[in-house]
Amino acid sequence: QWEIIADFYHWCRGRGMYLNVPDWYFLTGSNKTGMGYREVNWSLPRERQIILGRQNIYDGTWWKAPTMGWMFVPLTEYQGGGAAATLEPLAEHLDAYESHLAQNFTSGVQACYRGPRLYDTDATKSVVKKWVDFYKAHRAILDSDVIHVRRPDARDIDCILHVNPSLKVRGLAVVHNPCDREAVRELKLPLYYTGLTEAATIREKQGPPLQYELDRGYNVTIRLRVPARGMTWLTIE
Repeated sequence: QWEIIADFYHWCRGRGMYLNVPDWYFLTGSNKTGMGYREVNWSLPRERQIILGRQNIYDGTWWKAPTMGWMFVPLTEYQGGGAAATLEPLAEHLDAYESHLAQNFTSGVQACYRGPRLYDTDATKSVVKKWVDFYKAHRAILDSDVIHVRRPDARDIDCILHVNPSLKVRGLAVVHNPCDREAVRELKLPLYYTGLTEAATIREKQGPPLQYELDRGYNVTIRLRVPARGMTWLTIE
């Protein structure tokens, strides 16, 4: 059976077909496998889907690069859950929809969006375009390897760090605050795998670049203010 499947995947790749396969067939032709989510979780309330999505991405990128796994966003009801679990109409749940878009694209992860449309109003379309544009602007570093800084637990901030010593932008850290209050934190970022050895230039979003000295463990400590139920990102050169 394995040989039949492998031969079929080789045949598909030989004809330029892109393959999402729910198993580890990367050496025999597949391009992606599931990031590691459980389908029943997409029937939970929207707020819980968001934090579980980030946990899936965090846990699913220990052995995979972000581009090797796909995520899932149920725009319509999926296996139950009713209105509390559903994003449609998108314009009425734009905050939750944007959270899915933001955490997928800033993680460098593509998702299967299950529903009849990606946007239903100009405002929704603008949000979709915002995060697609973000991914395109930072594609090289977002497609790079991930350093796991703090796992999502819905109790405090969580963070992943994309790193690539071959790029001008050596790192991109993404920080989420799932809590109902602003988070003011000192965050230690491990920069060893960025290739930086003495100093780093770090910019929060479109803010001014700031210089930081690396400690003897190749870390920098940054003071951040992350809005309630919000997120921020840092580029590192």
